[in-house]
Amino acid sequence: MNSTDLHWDDSFLIGIEELDYEHKLLLRDINRFHEELKEQDEKSEIERCLGEIYSRMQSHFALEEYVMKENDYPFFDEHKQEHEKLLDSYTEYMMQYLNDSGSTAGVSIDDNRKRCIVDHILSSDKKMSQMVQESNR
Repeated sequence: MNSTDLHWDDSFLIGIEELDYEHKLLLRDINRFHEELKEQDEKSEIERCLGEIYSRMQSHFALEEYVMKENDYPFFDEHKQEHEKLLDSYTEYMMQYLNDSGSTAGVSIDDNRKRCIVDHILSSDKKMSQMVQESNR
């Protein structure tokens, strides 16, 4: 692993077991993609990783949105908009990467994607989790 990898630690925990598990898998997939990108082994493997991350993000966001609806989360619309922006941004990244045939610009863009996802987990997801847990007490 290199210094740009995201290392899972308890600071990422939001307190909803299913979502924490999915966050951990998402970070693992992003790290795997980053390694493939740096090694430039096979473009098909890099493209597969890109697709897996996108699929994981979609399904994860759907689960988060389900949890929010089930718990009448008052900031649902705002949080859902963040999900849509993250997916749109990731789609743009995928298209840029694929159209540039995997240029070295992909690494810095990938780092930006990681920061966006981590920021979302540490701010919006934690806020949502705290409110959901408080409403269930």
